[in-house]
Amino acid sequence: MFADNRKISLRQVRRLLILDIFGMSSLMLPGILASMTGADGLICLILGMAGGLVLLWLMGKNLQYVKENYYSYMKDTTGELVGDIFMVFYFLYFITLCGFVLYQTSLLVLVWLLPEGSEFWVNLLLLALAAYGTVRGIEGRARVYEIIFWFLGIPLLVMLILAFREVRTDYWAPVFYSGGEDLLRGTIASGIFLLPLTALLFLKPFCRQEEKLAAVGRKALIAVTLMNGLIYLILLGVFGQNTMGVLKRPVITLMSMVNLPGGFFTRQDVMMTTVWFFALFALLHTGVFHSTLILKELFHESGNRYSMCISLPLAFFIGIGFFQQPFLMEVYEIYQKWIVLPGMVAILLILLLVHHLRTHWESKKEEKESC
Repeated sequence: MFADNRKISLRQVRRLLILDIFGMSSLMLPGILASMTGADGLICLILGMAGGLVLLWLMGKNLQYVKENYYSYMKDTTGELVGDIFMVFYFLYFITLCGFVLYQTSLLVLVWLLPEGSEFWVNLLLLALAAYGTVRGIEGRARVYEIIFWFLGIPLLVMLILAFREVRTDYWAPVFYSGGEDLLRGTIASGIFLLPLTALLFLKPFCRQEEKLAAVGRKALIAVTLMNGLIYLILLGVFGQNTMGVLKRPVITLMSMVNLPGGFFTRQDVMMTTVWFFALFALLHTGVFHSTLILKELFHESGNRYSMCISLPLAFFIGIGFFQQPFLMEVYEIYQKWIVLPGMVAILLILLLVHHLRTHWESKKEEKESC
């Protein structure tokens, strides 16, 4: 049960957030931005970070008024019906995110690690591992990723430093060449990959020093943006805009090209793929954990057994659906761009506005009664 877990530290929250955001964004975003804006992709990353900071500011303002948990705050502020509608919105985001990440993780495994594997069994095994981690609780998950954090980060930094020797800085030009529409599209794409930050809204009951959650989110956001900016410059300097724009996972392709001193290890791409595997699995686990937690709150369930029995099959069928129906990728992109991104901002704004209006009305009412 979730209620049986002890609370996790802010350091653990920060590392979980870094892994959640970094894995998917570093894997997919460079190719997307290169095809849209070329060398101006770095500008999109910075603008996306600015949008992420605005989102975190809104989250921090709302978290100031959360007493028990985020669900109770939404019901107390907007009423039970509207609060439930908002929770369904968050559930749909996390369960579709879970299915999409499951698809991307399985694809990574099947392409780079197990070419002869079955998408059905890979999906099933990944979800089984995520379910086990959810049953064990957020504290166990946080401890595991705190241990492996530097085991993933140090090899990645070493490989990036070695790759920098191949960079041609003339590929970084021209800058400020893209039009405003392309920059806007790139900024929105960057912002979409930052939406897992909203998991912070549901972590207050599980975290020590919960008043600093938004500050932890800012540190994680800045760290990931710096890493993604470095990776983007290296990729652009090695591949150039045109080649980088057509590569599906340019960062892993880069790992296979780096020459290690001494030439003692020729398949470092397989070794480095594990970095993104663990990062993607962290995000998959976040999707399972939060979708299960949201259903648990909606159903007023004392445990999480039935909620998980709903979340896991839904995530599995969504993940398989991406394999079998490629058009779902376009549907998911539209959903993220036109529903999830504005919806996240709108909910936070509505909650703040209604809370201030209710507080103002109640204070006026108390003044009249005292008179």
